[in-house]
Amino acid sequence: MTEHVYSALNMRSVEETRPARETIVAAATRVFGESGIAAGSLRQVAKESGVSPALVVHHFGGKEGLIEAVDEMVLREFAAAYADGMDGDDGEGLLRQRAAQTAEVMRRNPQACAYIGRALVEGTPGAARLFKAMIDGGAEEVGRLAAASALRSDADRLWTTLQHFFLIWAPLSFMPALAEVLGASLLEEANLERWVDANVELLEKGVYR
Repeated sequence: MTEHVYSALNMRSVEETRPARETIVAAATRVFGESGIAAGSLRQVAKESGVSPALVVHHFGGKEGLIEAVDEMVLREFAAAYADGMDGDDGEGLLRQRAAQTAEVMRRNPQACAYIGRALVEGTPGAARLFKAMIDGGAEEVGRLAAASALRSDADRLWTTLQHFFLIWAPLSFMPALAEVLGASLLEEANLERWVDANVELLEKGVYR
């Protein structure tokens, strides 16, 4: 009987801990995305999530552990968004389908996008992992487009992959400056749609005659 009681208590403890961790990670994503990863403090994260700094340390061991948890969450979010892959064999259709998926994941995860921009600029340890994961995924997409005869036979596949990355993710590193130019956030609906459409047009048709 006592064993069953302890087991129930332990399960309840796990269930109570999970929401607390998720709340803290979500708060850290917002704080680090807005203030910067180096500048954002555990105290800010604790205040944003409505817990004590001691509880943040208890769950993550310190700022480094918290940053790692945010990195993992961001990777999961974007991996899940692309889990369905792309349908069909038409190159133009594949490219536009992926563009639509990218727009949707950015629309749903603006704080994660801001965090990625900060991580890339600040060169955090996690940024290298995020970068590699995105490049690996991009290389697979370029392979799909090549198989659909949508890629020039003489195209440099590595640089095609990198150019896809720069078009989609590098602008996140310049979001504050871009907001001044665009008059609103890059992820505001009209700007997001215009940006994605311009990327597809560039990749499909080029710019110069």
